Amino acid sequence: MDFSLLEFVPDAIVIADRGGHIVYANRMANEVFGYESAELVGLKVEMLLPARFRGAHEAHRKDYDGAPRARPMGLGMSLAALRKGGEEFPAEISLSPIRQGGEVYAVAAVRDVTDRKRTEEKAMLYRKAREEVRARDEFISVASHELRTPVAALQLQLQLLQRVARRSRETVPTAVTERLGLLERQTRRVALLVTELLDLSRMSLGRLELKREPVDVAELAREVSAPFLDDPAAAGGSPVELASDGPAVGQFDRVRLEQVLTNLLANAAKFGEGKPIVVRVESREDAIRLAVVDQGIGVAPEDRERIFGRFERAVPAQHFGGLGLGLYIARQIVEAHGGTIRIDSAPGAGSTFTVDLPRQPAAAATG
Repeated sequence: MDFSLLEFVPDAIVIADRGGHIVYANRMANEVFGYESAELVGLKVEMLLPARFRGAHEAHRKDYDGAPRARPMGLGMSLAALRKGGEEFPAEISLSPIRQGGEVYAVAAVRDVTDRKRTEEKAMLYRKAREEVRARDEFISVASHELRTPVAALQLQLQLLQRVARRSRETVPTAVTERLGLLERQTRRVALLVTELLDLSRMSLGRLELKREPVDVAELAREVSAPFLDDPAAAGGSPVELASDGPAVGQFDRVRLEQVLTNLLANAAKFGEGKPIVVRVESREDAIRLAVVDQGIGVAPEDRERIFGRFERAVPAQHFGGLGLGLYIARQIVEAHGGTIRIDSAPGAGSTFTVDLPRQPAAAATG
């Protein structure tokens, strides 16, 4: 029998007679199964299968001999073949009959799919990881929503108690007033952490939406800075100064921009070492520039980009609180507006965070 034309077929070709003995194997078959040239000829074809498959294969082979036809082997099953050294490998096997000299032979085209299986497994693990991350983000989103209501209610009650305490200074001990102030600040901090977690989940799930309206950034900066001006403790003891050259109006999401300002001010207060903080707003032709300047511990050059990542910080977590999300969220909001945020800093020389925002959305600006 002359099967020389099959020598250079890219698949491993094995031909067996009705008794299941191999009568021909091409070069690729010898290479795939690890045999020397012509070593496969004469072996039972079941020797190329793991022992657990051999009994069933003999029965299937006899059925195939009774009605030979071209078809894939083991449809819907994970097939494995066996190398000479005993190593199993995942395989795809196609069968087809061939007639020679009045005899019918079974031709098996065998393909080693180890690499493809590895790729599929990696893809499956990647999909599973993405699903798990999405489930985590969904959980954080739901949990944050559930936490916001009781925290907001607690804040409101504490603010009411503070107002009552201020009106009744003569009858309410100073220590009680001070503790109410401390409780209100800590509750405000919890509310900020819950908001950060909620925003993180929204951004991860692609749900951050902007509700644009005309916003005077200079006026907004005054409003956001007010708590820091009224309560030195909120600014870590740092005096806060505002500087602007007049109204700076653009189409922005007011709530989100307020969040950026709050996060930058909170960051400056945390690392400002009680030294002055300056908030500057500059109105330009097509853009508005916002800068928050502190004179605190500063940031090393190698950390300037990293601090904008999720859960990142340039200092040990045990020395400074927070989740490490404030700057990440600020950047996401600024970039959603089509703007940029950067830091100029050096260790021990303070930091300047500069935000540049186009006055109009990109589509409106080019229209």
